Amino acid sequence: MIKLSHALILFSCCAFASTANAEVTMMGKSQLQHALKLESPCCVIDGRSPTSRKKQPLTEALPYAQGMKINPTAAIVVVADNDRLADKVARELEAGYPGKRIIAVQGGVGVWEAALVAASREAASTPGFSFVIPKNTCESGTAIQQLRSGTK
Repeated sequence: MIKLSHALILFSCCAFASTANAEVTMMGKSQLQHALKLESPCCVIDGRSPTSRKKQPLTEALPYAQGMKINPTAAIVVVADNDRLADKVARELEAGYPGKRIIAVQGGVGVWEAALVAASREAASTPGFSFVIPKNTCESGTAIQQLRSGTK
């Protein structure tokens, strides 16, 4: 016979496991900006109406079609005309790609574009610098190029 405390622990674990598989998350601008800083999405799905798509096109977004096939290698972002539709499209994608992280943009295109701009500004204002060491510049032996300086 299972004790009440064991039954509660088992119920809690089952409840946590069922919510752990739920990968759809509604995100506003600040949450979205933070998510973009951590990882770039593999694709942006445009769940808006054809009229909205023509009026304000999203560069590099894939227009949503029921049953569409994608190869998600990272998080999927869903943008729609309203939050309810974004959640609906995200849930349909979740059914086709269980276990994948799907972000439904809360607030539509305006929030998506504002988050992109904010993420770009933050990346540009980050102190420090980065550089790439060109190939073959740290190898020993004969130099590939000789630097000459002086006046002629």
